Amino acid sequence: MRHLPACGLLYLLCSGLFIGAGCQSWGAEGGVVLIPAGSVWKYLDTGTNLGPTLWRALNYDDSAWGSGNAPLGYGESIVATTVSYGPDPDNKYVTTYFRQKFNVTDGSSVNRLFLRVLRDDGLIVYLNGAEIFRNNMPWSAGYKSFATTNVFGGAERTYYTADFEASLINGTNVLAVELHQAGADSPDLDFDLELSASNMVALTRGPYLQIGTPTSLIVRWRTDLAGSSRVLYGTNLAALNGAAGDAASTTEHVVQLSGLQPNTKYYYSIGTSFQTVAGGPEFYFITGPTNGKATRIWVTGDTRAGDMNQAAVRDAYYQHAGSRYTDLWLMLGDYSPAGADEEMSACLFDFYPEMLRQTVVWPCIGNHESRDIYLQNFTLPTQGEAGGVASGTELYYSFNYGNIHFLVLDPVTSDLSVGGDMYNWAAADLDANSSDWLIAFFHYPPYSKGGHDSDSEQGMIDVRQNFGPLLESFGVDLVLTGHSHTYERSKMLDSFYGYSWEMQPENILNSGSGRIDDAGAYVKSPGLNAHEGTVYVVAGSSGLTSGGSLDHPAMYLSENAMGSLILDINGNVLQATFLRKTGVIDDYFTIVKGSLPETIRISQILAENGAITVVWNSVAGRSYQVERKESLAPGAQWAPASPTLQATDSVLGWTDEAPPQPTAFYRIVEIAN
Repeated sequence: MRHLPACGLLYLLCSGLFIGAGCQSWGAEGGVVLIPAGSVWKYLDTGTNLGPTLWRALNYDDSAWGSGNAPLGYGESIVATTVSYGPDPDNKYVTTYFRQKFNVTDGSSVNRLFLRVLRDDGLIVYLNGAEIFRNNMPWSAGYKSFATTNVFGGAERTYYTADFEASLINGTNVLAVELHQAGADSPDLDFDLELSASNMVALTRGPYLQIGTPTSLIVRWRTDLAGSSRVLYGTNLAALNGAAGDAASTTEHVVQLSGLQPNTKYYYSIGTSFQTVAGGPEFYFITGPTNGKATRIWVTGDTRAGDMNQAAVRDAYYQHAGSRYTDLWLMLGDYSPAGADEEMSACLFDFYPEMLRQTVVWPCIGNHESRDIYLQNFTLPTQGEAGGVASGTELYYSFNYGNIHFLVLDPVTSDLSVGGDMYNWAAADLDANSSDWLIAFFHYPPYSKGGHDSDSEQGMIDVRQNFGPLLESFGVDLVLTGHSHTYERSKMLDSFYGYSWEMQPENILNSGSGRIDDAGAYVKSPGLNAHEGTVYVVAGSSGLTSGGSLDHPAMYLSENAMGSLILDINGNVLQATFLRKTGVIDDYFTIVKGSLPETIRISQILAENGAITVVWNSVAGRSYQVERKESLAPGAQWAPASPTLQATDSVLGWTDEAPPQPTAFYRIVEIAN
């Protein structure tokens, strides 16, 4: 049996769950003690035959019974209260009865009871009239039935333990015990009992994070048994002083944390009022900022395979990211083969436990999950809780993160017509938006020649023709989709809403690569301005690939390759990277609002006495980090070599005391303050 940590929970329990004996101590199994050892018991020691049931009932009148502290009995020095065995010491009473009442304010929050009992010789225990424990007694036992064996004194007089499913009621409960001697001439009798309660649940899903804002966040998880919900949290792992929860008994736990500080790291644990189910140094999150900051976004699409290839995509990103925190995770739909709940667990919740417990995930609905399954598994904003205009539904919504506005659409199950509910909401939301960046994501791609063809599938045609003009009129920078199990990335497009063969040169505002080290970044004016160009990305290959002609004229690059998309947004620069499952970077491009910031340049590299010093131009007050790798071969990863260094003037340097041999490559990365 698991032992539960008592620290920090006793006060919470005593403040509302139990009254009476339940707030006095903790039992051996870690639960709250309902009836402590040594308690005062009502007892009947007259040799009376009480019959099979009435005396066990809660409303039975035991006012005429005696009372005293346990241990109760006779013939032993440990006895605190002596009971009678009758007038004949050679023909003692066979059965003695005991009763104890205790109060519980929320019986549904308890699913396990733990019993420790001292018995000489045999006993049967009843809770609210139902038998819960029988020890050293025949299965068919009456008033004159002897215990199966005689219990001798000394070392054999020990406490026996048992645990069982709870069946408590709100308010008063009663424990009734009948104690039987092994023979009419037994020289002694002992009885004492401790009853404790707990909510011994096991984690079956999560935790995962939802609706993150600068000051609030929702933690969700699932347990095998129903119980209350409790999240302890704080900025210090050793002092989780914040608490939020729900006393209602459930297996689907949804707890909102409020009053958080923006851009702050919090540790947390999850569980019930009795039990910490999960927690530790890997259970943390960082709240969103109130202003723009360097932001890392991971984008996955169609993660419904649940196999080694999907795992390779995941692991490639984990290795690439290293210690860099992922601020947001965008999921582009299709999270399981057929949308069944157990498939959602296998392909999503059991597949990414590390990411789910640290980073808020923002999904959109795909065609492989029904509305019910999608809505059951996610908690999403409906009233503009995370920024944007209230949509009234979790099927489509919006949210802000720093200086970025995200618009999430549902082209799968919602009306796509101009003037429909989703269209009207999107128009109002975009009109109210004042962020520097605008990213839209949804499942059906407006342009694709992968496993799905945007020239022939009606949902893809409708989203292009009806929502494309709306998005571009409000200056959308990037549109992310899945559905086709490919990677397809467009040129900088505008005002192209027809079929692929109808594309005109004027629909392509920039046909280049968008790469700073090649044809240059895609450049737009600061802020959001209508029809300055949009990049469309199909990133539906995070779980599988499915081919296609891959020849849409809107695309700069089309690949039948598994991987995920990484977005790094810092100030007026958006850097996108497509990372293959092998760890190789296949594509990258940059969107700049205005002009590029001053480039960081290494001005000097000095080698002396086995150490290497790197010197670069810097800006006073900004922070930097030196990254290093040993090879320029494909797949070689940059890794932090220095701590975060803050510049005090225009030149900054750092010495690598133990560079790798025979070669080392260095680069400088600016770190957001």
